[in-house]
Amino acid sequence: MTRYADPTRCPDCGATITQGAAACPACGLSLRGDTAQRLFSTLSLADDLLAVLRSATVSAAPVSMVPSTPYPASAVVRRRARLSSATVPQILLALGAGCLLVAALVFLAVTWSVLGVGGRTATLVSLTVVAGGLSAVLARRSLRGAAESLALVGFGLLALDVVGADRAGWFGDVSTAALMMVVGAVLVASGTAGALGGRRTPLGALVAGELAVAVGAAVLAAGLGVAEWFPVSVAVTIATVTAGVVTVGALRLRLRIAAAGSAVVAAAAWLSLTSIALDRTFDQPTWSALWLDRETWPLLVAAGLVAMLATVRRLPVVARVSAASVAGLLLAVAATAPATRLSPTTVSLVGVGVLLVAGAVSLLLPRRWALAPLATQAVAGVGVLGLVLVQGATAAGRLLETADEPWAGRLADRLPPADAGLPVAWLLPLALLVLLGTLAVLAEASTLVDRAVAAVLEVQVAVVALLAAGVAGSLALYPLALWLVVGLLLFVASALTAWAVAGRTRAPLAPGTAFLAAALVVGLHAAWLTAAPLAVTLALTALVHLSSRSVTLSAASGAVLSATLAASAWTAGHLLGADGTWVAAAGLVVLGALVLGAPYAPRRWWVAQEPVLCRTGLEVGAAAAAFPLAAAGLLVADPAYVATWTAGYLTVAGAMVTVMSLLREDRRSVAWVGGSLLALASWVRLADLGVTAPEAYTLPSAAALLAVGAWQLRKRSEASTLSTLAPGLSLALVPSLLWVLAEPSGPRPLLLGLACLGLLLGGARLRWTAPVLLGATVGALVVLRLAAPYLGDAVPRWVLIGGAGALLIAVGATWERRLTEARHLMGRVREMR
Repeated sequence: MTRYADPTRCPDCGATITQGAAACPACGLSLRGDTAQRLFSTLSLADDLLAVLRSATVSAAPVSMVPSTPYPASAVVRRRARLSSATVPQILLALGAGCLLVAALVFLAVTWSVLGVGGRTATLVSLTVVAGGLSAVLARRSLRGAAESLALVGFGLLALDVVGADRAGWFGDVSTAALMMVVGAVLVASGTAGALGGRRTPLGALVAGELAVAVGAAVLAAGLGVAEWFPVSVAVTIATVTAGVVTVGALRLRLRIAAAGSAVVAAAAWLSLTSIALDRTFDQPTWSALWLDRETWPLLVAAGLVAMLATVRRLPVVARVSAASVAGLLLAVAATAPATRLSPTTVSLVGVGVLLVAGAVSLLLPRRWALAPLATQAVAGVGVLGLVLVQGATAAGRLLETADEPWAGRLADRLPPADAGLPVAWLLPLALLVLLGTLAVLAEASTLVDRAVAAVLEVQVAVVALLAAGVAGSLALYPLALWLVVGLLLFVASALTAWAVAGRTRAPLAPGTAFLAAALVVGLHAAWLTAAPLAVTLALTALVHLSSRSVTLSAASGAVLSATLAASAWTAGHLLGADGTWVAAAGLVVLGALVLGAPYAPRRWWVAQEPVLCRTGLEVGAAAAAFPLAAAGLLVADPAYVATWTAGYLTVAGAMVTVMSLLREDRRSVAWVGGSLLALASWVRLADLGVTAPEAYTLPSAAALLAVGAWQLRKRSEASTLSTLAPGLSLALVPSLLWVLAEPSGPRPLLLGLACLGLLLGGARLRWTAPVLLGATVGALVVLRLAAPYLGDAVPRWVLIGGAGALLIAVGATWERRLTEARHLMGRVREMR
């Protein structure tokens, strides 16, 4: 068992000791004297208490109800619900201090006029002295809570003493601002004295004194700020400097709480000074009014005050750099504020110039100070970015307006003049270049910015794409010919795509695709303008489709290639003046030729390892483009021939799909799609001709299904006729049967009966189940339908009911006999085991 008072073990390191030794041989701990005797007695008492706990028994209770701690659960809950021993006196002392201050206020308000001057003085001073003296006594006795509470009461009474003295007229006729300054100064001085005096006690510096310093600094700064002896700017400047002096003094005296509170007061006063200075700065229309009339001095003072923090070496580097950054921003505002009243071009140039100067300063400064111009760069960058966004949106809107009426314009059309209220157009690429340069400077100055930029985008690609977009947008703001803008967009798209192919990287493809899309949209203004982007898109998508090592990228570009080919066919037909219906048909043929001919191209044309999967994109794109192409042909067709052209388009598409299924083993399954399209084409044509007989719709498809089924029977000896021939036979017989059941007149029942007889005889001859089963079933139904009018009157009802019952009994008996034979067979198998 554990033993604390062990005379053979050192109580500190646990090493073995001899009884009566003067010190531990291992750690040198003294084992003689009163202290060693008290330690051994305490450890012996611990052993006794431990023995009592071991001998104690837990009262009988269910296992689940025994608490996991040596105390009852209810006691634990009550202990958690109680306030700690340190919290109760704190609450009581805070309430007591509050009550004393309230009582003092009531006394000052109610009884002040009753007492004389002497009584007033003696009462307030005595209360203040008593509170301060008691606080000092309690501090020497290490009672922090009581000492702090009475100290707060004392400082509050001291402030009331000053206010009461003013009400008594002891200070003469002073203003409210002067009274506030006196109260603040008294609180700062007394709080500092109280905090320093507390260091001579076991408690150390009193928090109440430091709080009094912070409150005094706030009251003093507020009084200086509202004083009418100086102009507002001067008064707020003095308040800021005073709060800063109090902060520095508190720091030198190592009063951290007082320093923090005073720093907050100084920051608030500095913000007020900066706000006033900015208002004065932006109210001046010219640089001469701003500088020669000395209207900018408050802003310079604010910049100088915050710049002083950058010289304090005790502050962290981040704080010093931030202070220098704010100071630089204020100086930049002071230098450029009147420019905001000038033209948009001048304002933009000033913003660009500020970014250039800030970037140069950042590059010249040491690395630890390279982010000092950050605030200036951020504010100027936001302004320049706003310029870029406004000009870019204006350029995009002008280009989109050209495509409002597709193919309604001419190749030589020009853009309209731009709005005169915008900055000059050539500023757009310049502003983009400066913004990118600023971002590069920040990335050079900060590793964090560098990593963030590298993680978000490919830097080189982004730079090229953004500058190219800036140049294109700048051209769109001039009244230039549209073909020039389209040509620039196509040139940039081609360059980016070539970059991606040559460098085997995907990054340039995204902006290249965006430039292509923009060229296509702008090219909708005129048919010849559309033809050029389509031709370039065909070439670029074909290049990416063939040269990409990624199967996914190759397939995606193949899909775009097919869609572009369809659009090119339609555009070419329009330029040639051909009929749109024939153009759509020719486009379907071209798409089919692309899909059918691609597998026969040389394997070396595709760089990817799976050309079959790459060509899937061509097929998907062709299928997706066929529908809008056919729809366009139908929209321009004569309403009287819409059904005819629909049947023709379906025939072309179905023929292409069917041929592909016949030529390629990996596309056999799409034969059903081709057959469906052909069947649908025939149905549309028959409906257009007014044919209502079902056989005209079903027999061609049924014949195709039967041919496929017969081919499957010949190819696969294990195939059954029910799976291969039943679909075709059902499609051939069932629609005619339904017609016969509804209208049993005319030659159709006879022909259907003969067909069923032929199927029955032929199936029996060949021993095929499907022809026999379907021929017998459909023929029997035809016979019953033809005999129904005669059987209804000639045969009694009971005969029909009896016949049905006999049939059911025969089927049931046969089923039961087969089941008995199966059970008997299973029994024989078990016996063999």
